[in-house]
Amino acid sequence: MSGGSSAHSGRRLAVASVLVLTMGLLIASAPSAFPSTASSKVDPRVAAQIRTHGSADFWVLFQKKANLAPAKAIKNWAARGWYVVSRLKGTANASQHSFRAYLDRAHASYQAYWIVNGIHVLGGSQRIVDAAAARPEVRRIMADNAAHVSKYTVGTRIPASTDGFEWNIKNILANKVQKSLGIKGAGAVVANIDTGVQYNHPALVIQYRGNLGGGSFDHNYNWWDPSGVCGNTPCDNVGHGSHTMGTMVGKAGINRIGVAPKAKWIAAKGCESNSCSLSNLSSAGQFMLAPTNLNGQNPDASKRPDVINNSWSGGGGDNFYQAIVTAWVSAGIFPQFANGNAGPSCGSSGSPGDYTNSYSAGAYDINNTIASFSSRGPSAFGGEIKPNLSAPGVNVRSSVPNNTYAVFSGTSMASPHVAGTVALIISKNSALRGNIGAIRTLLDNSGTDVNSLTCGGSLDDNNVFGEGRLNALTAVQNAALAGKQN
Repeated sequence: MSGGSSAHSGRRLAVASVLVLTMGLLIASAPSAFPSTASSKVDPRVAAQIRTHGSADFWVLFQKKANLAPAKAIKNWAARGWYVVSRLKGTANASQHSFRAYLDRAHASYQAYWIVNGIHVLGGSQRIVDAAAARPEVRRIMADNAAHVSKYTVGTRIPASTDGFEWNIKNILANKVQKSLGIKGAGAVVANIDTGVQYNHPALVIQYRGNLGGGSFDHNYNWWDPSGVCGNTPCDNVGHGSHTMGTMVGKAGINRIGVAPKAKWIAAKGCESNSCSLSNLSSAGQFMLAPTNLNGQNPDASKRPDVINNSWSGGGGDNFYQAIVTAWVSAGIFPQFANGNAGPSCGSSGSPGDYTNSYSAGAYDINNTIASFSSRGPSAFGGEIKPNLSAPGVNVRSSVPNNTYAVFSGTSMASPHVAGTVALIISKNSALRGNIGAIRTLLDNSGTDVNSLTCGGSLDDNNVFGEGRLNALTAVQNAALAGKQN
């Protein structure tokens, strides 16, 4: 991670507690409070924070974007990842060099991020805001905000079948993929950015990529905690991340809770608790593109995952995280997101799930009825139906600390079903690794159509269910016939 002077945690938490009350990532469009001609770049909330507290945490985002398009043509997995990382770092260093030197002279606390080409300033003054706004290379100065793990509720357990498969695994026919086709995700690597994972949970420990066997573990390149809550040993202080990971890969004896129980997993704690700061999400996003050791050093893009589940969101229509999703896709990482729990209103999809290059999941119950909380499209960005697909998300049983299981409901629970299915697809046809377009097509075309037109669309593709209900069996069966070109 790019450096700067360290933050003062007390000041940061005090300001963050105010900002979290905004409950989303929407950027206000009211006129700036600053008189300079550059003031149109400044989020009015930054001005308000400085007036109230004398300083503010804020982001300085730069104009220049790296050209990542050529990465798609690079066949070698490691080379493709390194190309994306080097382009992003080069662009960020060229853009940020002068302003970072200014911040150093001002003895300001900050953290620079190459994946979003932005600098997070901690406790910055109006003088620093004005200096940033006056620079032509700066695109905007935005307030520091937070996303949230997609709101979930504790549900009621639905008994598993006699062979141990939970209802949701059978609903998407992943049990048939595992038993009839013998495809369980081997060879694929999944990840989540969430509240953490209990790495030694009985349903998760064997699948952890950091498990060396014989009771030994290496967390380097497999775990990242920018929040500092867990430190160098994976943990989950909420339970949400362990639950979503369990739905992707979990299995322990009769507890068949996972879609792809032979896939390996890694994780980054982008969410300190139920809220997820932009700084931690950005740091986690960088880690996923080029995993590092526990000190954040010696990045290795060859160790990036095939798919990342993101069961968190902010308000719709916010593009802060767009640069990270674009980087992941350019590097061949499938970007899976929860669509949000702001339903049943139309147009309630959250960001980043509402991006056209994100793939988002809505939630339905055991009766295949869409959940009332499941966010609907259309997307604020237009161009695509949202959610992309729907999956079980009501009364889903999965792993939680400490070595136990719980039943949760939310689009947070639906999304990892799709991520797990991506692992099954890659396990069936490794030539599809990194081919985001082909995998999206497989998922789209395998969905069971649902006629639900209350928010627009068609039988085949609507803003309630998306392309329909997830069918892992059809997706995996079709994967063998899919094209092999990126």
